Parts: sequence; C-alpha cells; structure tokens
Amino acid sequence: MSGDDSSLKITPLARHQNLTARTAALLREAIVDGTLAPGMYLTIPRIAKLCGVSATPVREALIHLTEAGLVSIHPQGIRIATPSKPALAEAFEVRECIEGMTARLAALRRSDEQAEAIVTLAGRSLEAADRGEPKEFRTLDAQFHLTIVDASRSGHLQRYARNALDLAQTLRNIRPARQGFKAAAAHLHVTIAEAIANQDPEGAEGAMRRHVHEVLEHILEENDPGGE
Repeated sequence: MSGDDSSLKITPLARHQNLTARTAALLREAIVDGTLAPGMYLTIPRIAKLCGVSATPVREALIHLTEAGLVSIHPQGIRIATPSKPALAEAFEVRECIEGMTARLAALRRSDEQAEAIVTLAGRSLEAADRGEPKEFRTLDAQFHLTIVDASRSGHLQRYARNALDLAQTLRNIRPARQGFKAAAAHLHVTIAEAIANQDPEGAEGAMRRHVHEVLEHILEENDPGGE
C-alpha cells in the first residue's frame, strides 16, 4: 500500500560533513515517530527530495536502516517495517535479551548520576501515566530505556539496543497503549530503577525482561496484527 505521500513533511537537512549519518538519523526519527507510517512505500528519489539531499546518502543510509529492520527493499521501492505477529515477536525477543543485559550491566556499572537520572525518569514516567499524558509518557519511556542503555557502558550493546528499541516502537505505531497499561509499565520502570540504584543485577535484569515481555503481550492482545 503506497498511499498518498504528498502531505509528508520532513525537515530537510542542513549542510553537514556526514550526510549519510544525518540522513539515517533523520529517516530513523521519522520512522520511529510514525511520520513515515508502517507499510508505506517510498522511492529513493522521493526520500531524497523529502530530506533535501541527493540519492547517494539516501542509499547509504538505507543500508543501515535495513540492517536495523526498519525498512525493507522491494521492487516498488522502500517499505517501512510493517507489524505482524512474527515480526513483533522476533523484535521483542531480541529486545528482551538485549535490554535484560543492559539493565544487568547498568546495575553493575552505572555512576551515581546515572542511577539518579534513571530513578527520576521512572518516577516521572509513572506521574505522566497517572495523569493520562501519552506524549509525555512516550518521551519519558524512551529516555528511561536509553539512559539505562548508556549506563551499561557497552558500545556494542548500545548500538544493538537502539536498533531493537526503534524497531519495536515502529512496529507498535499502529495503535497506542491503553492508559491503564502505561501505568502498569511505569510501575515496572520504578522496580527496574530501584534495582539498578541498589546495584542488584539479577533484579534489574529480571524486572526488565518481565517488562519487555508484558509490553509484547499487551501489543499482541490490543492490535492482533495477524500472522503474515
């Protein structure tokens, strides 16, 4: 399904030495926030025009996005990742493994400042969920998970975790989570944060794995994306 993309708006890139990295970052953001919707088809010339660059950095950026699972190459053009039960299950299986390990390492390696930031973000995400502020919750949720990834102090895990988080978010863009589930998820944020602050690697990993697994179960229950 190509749809009408005439109304798409992506802020073009300013001149920069590394256009490939900037183009990849711009497209990644547009995919993850739903500007480029799941299942949408776009051609390389169309993407280049939207980003304000030539086709070369777009082609190079798409290599990275394909490796991350955010897009796929088809005869009709580039297709944004589309939700399906197998795709969701695989994305969250990877996310559970990677984020479980980042939480474990964060509990062992975090600085005092990082521990404080993680606890603060967990508390703020719970407050946003209780107030029924979905945009604020989504922003705080992303910051919470990425701060834990940074606290793991593992360059390889940071790269893989970012890809896993972005793919999982892209695949769940069809329908937002219910407010009640956001609150339950935020309570687990607090549990994870406390384990990291208390330097409890087993507790942090276990709570994170449970959190990611429950998110997957909720998405499958709410969206029933089918089996293809």
